[in-house]
Amino acid sequence: MRIVADENITGVREFFSPYGEVHTLAGRSITTDSVSDCDALLVRSVTQVTPQLFKDSRCRFVATATSGIDHIDAAGLAQAGIALGWARGCNAVSVVDYVFSVLAAQSSTSGEDWRDWSIGIVGCGEIGSRLANRLLQLGMPVKVYDPLLPATHTLAGRFAPLEEVLRQRVITLHVPLTREGPNPTWHLLGSEELDRIPAGTLLINAARGAAVNNDALLQWLKQRPHQRVALDTWEAEPAVSLELLQRVVLGTPHIAGYSYEGKLAGTSIILQQFCQHFGFAVPNEPPSATRVLPVPSVEGDLAQFNALILTAYDVRNDHVAMQTLLKSCEPAIDFDALRKHYPLRHEFNYYSIDSAQFSAKLCAAAAAVGFRIGAQS
Repeated sequence: MRIVADENITGVREFFSPYGEVHTLAGRSITTDSVSDCDALLVRSVTQVTPQLFKDSRCRFVATATSGIDHIDAAGLAQAGIALGWARGCNAVSVVDYVFSVLAAQSSTSGEDWRDWSIGIVGCGEIGSRLANRLLQLGMPVKVYDPLLPATHTLAGRFAPLEEVLRQRVITLHVPLTREGPNPTWHLLGSEELDRIPAGTLLINAARGAAVNNDALLQWLKQRPHQRVALDTWEAEPAVSLELLQRVVLGTPHIAGYSYEGKLAGTSIILQQFCQHFGFAVPNEPPSATRVLPVPSVEGDLAQFNALILTAYDVRNDHVAMQTLLKSCEPAIDFDALRKHYPLRHEFNYYSIDSAQFSAKLCAAAAAVGFRIGAQS
């Protein structure tokens, strides 16, 4: 069996070599010729997968080690008789951690307690619902907009019209990118929607770049230079708008879901689907590892909580790395390089904190955002 895979899929050779020859390529370099004699194709988000890619190919299985599939023509593959696997929800925890890191970073700058902020969540799938539940555990006010969800949903009591969600202190987007149907998300936030957002609001997009009209966003920020925006995803990636990058408070290279655990889960999920498709025995999941998080030496409940979050993952470091694009001769290439060489980052649930060193209130808050709580031996 011949398997062609994006070289950036974590552990792809280790996971798939027992089942065939694994040939890895840069995701943007996968072409019709690359897959002409393969049995399976494994991708991430940068490879556009359509039936045309498999002209004269024997490939009958495609899987993406990502939680989204807007880069894949799923209907076209089905018509062509090609099975599709995807790692739905694999990086949901990672993206939620990203949002908390953004909140802690902004709180550290402003001195405000972000736990007093109201949160508007646009899109309540794997990521949005997980984020909402963590915020509710912290006792925070949450409004959710997702017209595709039924009234029986567990978060239905938090549902609100988009106009109301856009009036919250923080707005965070977690939608797939769709262009058709009654509720398309392409340019969901354009000039009209942005103008409804009050001054002082923090807007976060860790979904898909085109969920926000980036041209409209740039003009909005020119008119409101003190408005706060955190962007992880950008229109026209990897050729991101450098002018927009200069105006956001936090800009990162589409890495919100790039935790080690999230990427490893993506590989594990598509391996299971691969094995089921080809009739192999599904391997057992390896045990998860943990370690104690170093105790930040700061005073005060809020400062300690922010320090815990930012010690585990500080989004400001990714912002600093992203700023190098402003002086780059080839920013699109360097954008991809930032993703390819992204440093090791663990999810909050990889870390435990010693309950004896923090107040019960802080331990409860840390547990709500995902940390493990235990006594240090």
